[in-house]
Amino acid sequence: MFKAAIASAAILAASRGWAATQQCDPAEAEGILEHAQASGIVSGMSMHNGIPSISVEGEVWAAIDLETRLGLIGTFECAVAGRGNILAEVQVIAETGEVLASFDGLTRQLTVNK
Repeated sequence: MFKAAIASAAILAASRGWAATQQCDPAEAEGILEHAQASGIVSGMSMHNGIPSISVEGEVWAAIDLETRLGLIGTFECAVAGRGNILAEVQVIAETGEVLASFDGLTRQLTVNK
């Protein structure tokens, strides 16, 4: 739970600013993701079945609320796509490869599987 609190605070702090200005800071987003990776919250970022994906610790994913989940995805999108760009789709996957959620970058909708 402590990991989830740290991730929530860092991700939300960044994502709120981006949502308000419709801008992102890719370097800041990369820093947040690196911190989350060093903390064991995020285990990796890759292409999974041809879709940009972020791999997360399943217990943390289960413990965070929708706003935090969207903040994490927005941080990933900012780091990967850069300022002013979106990813058409993002997958959140467990370390096992199971798809936990899919985010549609065009409609900005998150479909949660677990």
